[in-house]
Amino acid sequence: MKKYCVLILFFLAATLTVSAQKQKITLDDDTIMVDGQQYGILEKKMGVGFHYTVRSMDGKELMYLLFLEFNDPSEINSANPKGNVPYFEVTFLGSGKKCEIPTATKKGLAKMIVENNLLKGNDVDAEAEKRFILINGTKFSEQKQSLQGPKVIIIEK
Repeated sequence: MKKYCVLILFFLAATLTVSAQKQKITLDDDTIMVDGQQYGILEKKMGVGFHYTVRSMDGKELMYLLFLEFNDPSEINSANPKGNVPYFEVTFLGSGKKCEIPTATKKGLAKMIVENNLLKGNDVDAEAEKRFILINGTKFSEQKQSLQGPKVIIIEK
């Protein structure tokens, strides 16, 4: 009986620990809020489709998310008759480095920024940026390039 009580207490403690660590991420207009505290600003660029900019709370522009898409015949189905493959190209403005992520809602983008700890104070966390780029890479550009086939260079003598 003691074993069961210990196991139940262990699972209860583990559950409470996991729920205590979960952050509440919300959007208040363009402001990303984490547990009620301001984290950063995610605003849609007006007049340019689904592009976004990420700013620090003091207004410094840190990241630019450019909406792009291409057609892939292997993605054609009844819900996607043209085979559209949408994605965001993420540019870190301080370093100029880029990566690509799947499209998401504005709240989904905010969640991705927070969960990857990309902002630290009024700047991008360099280690988090490096990890984020390493994990996400440029798989969409690579997929798009593979659809266009290899480039043939003809050299005449």
